Amino acid sequence: MNYKFTKNDTLTVKGVAIFFLLCYHCFSSVDRLYGATVSFWPLSQEAAMAISRCMIQCVGMFAFLSVYGLTLSLKKQYEDYEFTGKQAAGFVVKRYLHLVFTFLIPYFFCFFVTYGLGYHRYNNGTWANIFSMITDILCVGRLTGSRMLIPTWWYLSLEVMLIVFLPFAVRFYKKYSWLTVLMVLVPGCFLIEKHSPLTMYLFTVPLAVCFADQHVFERLKAYKFVENKVLNKILKFLLSTVPLLVMCRLFDSTWGIEHFEFLLNGLIPVFVIYWVYEFIVDIPGLHQCLEFIGKHSGDIFYTHTFVRGLWWTDITYSFGQAWKIFLFVLLVSIAISVFYDVLRKLLRFNQITGRFTGFVLNWIEKTI
Repeated sequence: MNYKFTKNDTLTVKGVAIFFLLCYHCFSSVDRLYGATVSFWPLSQEAAMAISRCMIQCVGMFAFLSVYGLTLSLKKQYEDYEFTGKQAAGFVVKRYLHLVFTFLIPYFFCFFVTYGLGYHRYNNGTWANIFSMITDILCVGRLTGSRMLIPTWWYLSLEVMLIVFLPFAVRFYKKYSWLTVLMVLVPGCFLIEKHSPLTMYLFTVPLAVCFADQHVFERLKAYKFVENKVLNKILKFLLSTVPLLVMCRLFDSTWGIEHFEFLLNGLIPVFVIYWVYEFIVDIPGLHQCLEFIGKHSGDIFYTHTFVRGLWWTDITYSFGQAWKIFLFVLLVSIAISVFYDVLRKLLRFNQITGRFTGFVLNWIEKTI
């Protein structure tokens, strides 16, 4: 049987990543409970928080999927990754503008609601605040070190880095193949600044490029240890789940973070994505629900921290049970995301931004 890691499969994985994201932000530490008493039944609070801390790997999952998708797009345009500097610039600008335009409506919605509720997040003086707003809108707040409307948006700076570095990454890959993994891993473990969110997930880049180009997920799913389907599935489950649990346990230890953080931030997301692709995407009903959440994953990411940590914190944690808190944040974030989509359609936002992007790309083609 021929398998393909489809766009719908990607959305399903993003749905799981959103589950991780909400659990991490809502429950990974006592501070995130804002003084509320929360029941994690049937788990103890300590166990639930340990699991939630590992769910920060949603960042690596999103980063991996971004590079994976960008690599496939680049390969579709330039089959052998043969492109000029002008073509690479056009590719980067197009993807960057798409990121910025996708973020615009959520940004202004969150800005006006936040200030309407009396929360003045930009508070460093007029010109500093204007600069912060501009860098937030351009998705480079973390890169410039300016104050962001909400700290969670630091990931947008990482996304910009991934877009800009992608042409270089695929060129290195074309020349050195799987050796690029070691080329990034070695300096990543010993030379790159540790514990910085803008560098600690970069190991996902060569892995994603290699996996996309060589269809590794599809080959793994098609591989048979034995002909018996049930036994083959059991073996795959054991061989993927046991190492994943070991790595998560290592990740939740001080020693593991100190010695293997860069490595684990690349491997754990890959294992989780494969695990979902192997065992979840074919479950009827479940994968459709995750797919729907994945479709709204970007807008949920932009908004959920405001819901749980700023606008309606007291309401969120008043439910007292972890599953109710999770469900409240998820449903409110999805409702806001649906509102964004309606607004985009009413404003013909995609058509307008598409024409602007086309104008910029034509200018690059004629000028550079």
